Amino acid sequence: MPILFSCLTISLGYRWVYMLYMMPGAPYILIQLLVAMFLVGLGSVSGYFSCLKAIVLEFPNFRSSAQSVTIASFAISSLLYSTISSKLFKGDTGQFLYFLHVSCGLMLFVGFLFIRVEGHHDKIPSEETEPLLTAEETPTSITLRPSVTRLKALGIKETLESPIFWYHYAMFAIMQGLGQMYIYSVGYVLKAVHYAYSKDEDATSVPSLQNLQVLHVSLIAIFSFVGRLSSGPQSDYLVRVLRSQRHWIVILGTSLMLAGHLLNTMPLLQITHNLHKANIILSAVSCLIGYAYGFSFASFPAIVADLFNMKNYSFIWGVMYTSTTFGLTSMTKLFGAVYDWQSNDWDADLGKYVCAKGSGCYRLTFEITSGLCVLVIVLMLGYIRYSRAI
Repeated sequence: MPILFSCLTISLGYRWVYMLYMMPGAPYILIQLLVAMFLVGLGSVSGYFSCLKAIVLEFPNFRSSAQSVTIASFAISSLLYSTISSKLFKGDTGQFLYFLHVSCGLMLFVGFLFIRVEGHHDKIPSEETEPLLTAEETPTSITLRPSVTRLKALGIKETLESPIFWYHYAMFAIMQGLGQMYIYSVGYVLKAVHYAYSKDEDATSVPSLQNLQVLHVSLIAIFSFVGRLSSGPQSDYLVRVLRSQRHWIVILGTSLMLAGHLLNTMPLLQITHNLHKANIILSAVSCLIGYAYGFSFASFPAIVADLFNMKNYSFIWGVMYTSTTFGLTSMTKLFGAVYDWQSNDWDADLGKYVCAKGSGCYRLTFEITSGLCVLVIVLMLGYIRYSRAI
């Protein structure tokens, strides 16, 4: 039913946006647009989370691998739809909105028809069924420690009161902030570097800012997709073959994130006066952070499934996902504060203050976030040590 609900809400939402676009003089257009976009977001998240839970229940032995396909598809969908908009509809916004109304609703309706979890219903085990249930347990459940077994027996209220839940909530907030801050701010990073090189008398071969931004958005989307897709099999390998914890995936992903953030602290103008060469370093940063963000993010739904009650999985994961808001907001504010602090050069042509320091415009931000990467690694190692001791 949640998938059917998401089908109706997202289709209605995009239809509403399409009608408002075709009738710009509609009354209370801003309020209507807000409600329509709320329906789009509600339908998108509802269908997404429902599919994640269905996958976990349908493929318990390879839950992370199966989830990674869905999570990766969700990540690459924006790039695919933007390509369809530019290539098929040639920038015709009205027709593209109508296409979203039809295609999103249709795909979710197909999912509603075919996504079924056989045998998923509440049932009190009897003496006859207990041996069968034991035989069908996954390797993950066989090796559960008593502390994890207690967590999986908790209801929603007890789960939300658990320190382990909030520990992971805080870690997820920081991780999401580290990745999404760069995704949302990469345009300003490129703007600062491009401006510095365009004003540098020794600079040669300066490409357009728009081309650079398109390149980096594509790199981040592609490598985030690859990171999400590759995270699942490695996570399942850790659990099923090495009998280890999925938290090591988070540590590996955060280590790659640390490498990307450290690269962004390099003084580019001191290294090269050629923007194309500087862009190679920036491209490496986008690839590293994009991959690390996708790699780390895709591991968390399976971690939540391993730790907490599967009956309440969608709700628990939904609450966990709200941490993104706090991580993203705090770190983008940090980036903005540092960038504005460095924007003290007057440009007479533009008639405003700009930052002409190149990578110096944002270096302090990435020095701070590099420290946060180290903090996440240390805290994750601490949790692994703690969970082994109890």
